[in-house]
Amino acid sequence: MTITITAIETHDVRFPTSRTLDGSDAVNVDPDYSAAYVILRTDQSGLEGHGLTFTNGRGNDVTCAAIKALGPRVKGRTLESITSDFERFWYSLAGDTQLRWLGPEKGVIHLATGALVNAVWDLYAKAESKPL
Repeated sequence: MTITITAIETHDVRFPTSRTLDGSDAVNVDPDYSAAYVILRTDQSGLEGHGLTFTNGRGNDVTCAAIKALGPRVKGRTLESITSDFERFWYSLAGDTQLRWLGPEKGVIHLATGALVNAVWDLYAKAESKPL
């Protein structure tokens, strides 16, 4: 069965942990732990992949924007074309020639790539009826 990714949805999810200083430390004095959440929709009814990456709050919207910017590299692809060479898939996102200057190593593109790769792994596990 061929599974094609038809849409990418992102959600900017934030938790106001700075109100009670949950998770704060000497470096992160006011974290609002947040997640850039991704849903990969497919042409198969009910089959979708979910992934996320965490941030400290401010800038989470930038990570969501980076996911959207990378979306055209994922949308329209078959799951098999991705899973047959995960390394190439990773580098097609992290090494995007127009976006890699945003920091493929520890930057916003790395976070966005991580969320998308997590969503692909989730989709792959579901398609194969295996636990993740």
